[in-house]
Amino acid sequence: MKKMLLVLALIGVVVLGYGIAYAAPDGDTQNSIVTLNVPHSVRLDIDNADATKTLNADGDSEVDFEAGETLMTAGYPTLRVRANKTWKLFAKSSGFGVVDSYTKETTDLKLINTGAHKSNGFDAFKSLTTNDQEIAGYASGIKNDSNPIQYKIMLDWTKDIPGTYVATVTYTLATQS
Repeated sequence: MKKMLLVLALIGVVVLGYGIAYAAPDGDTQNSIVTLNVPHSVRLDIDNADATKTLNADGDSEVDFEAGETLMTAGYPTLRVRANKTWKLFAKSSGFGVVDSYTKETTDLKLINTGAHKSNGFDAFKSLTTNDQEIAGYASGIKNDSNPIQYKIMLDWTKDIPGTYVATVTYTLATQS
């Protein structure tokens, strides 16, 4: 019986040793999926947002009225565009406020865009309206595209009475499908 236990023990050691010596390595593989959903994204910044000019009597006022226009400072404002897809930049005017019962024509406010991606005729002074008009655009994404703007206001000796004429220009940046 001792011999039998010894043989069984010896067989167990050999089988166990053989199993340990020739055991297949163990491993496990799993996958991780990374997903990022990127929406249409734009950013519009405006530098030097407000353009103001005072015409001086007995000076530039007469010169500008004779010319039929006055120019505002170039680059006031400058619009900076960032977009991750085809984009368009639009502008519209609120129109001028009333001065002593006189309402100056909205189209008396003109704009020129001297940036690289100007569009729709705004590479020359063009009248604004109360509807959005495309003033710039590009067929792909862009980072920090500069659009320096200059305003021109038309003047008329017979209509433009003394007062402060104020209009708001709204700029909208949008990606395109």
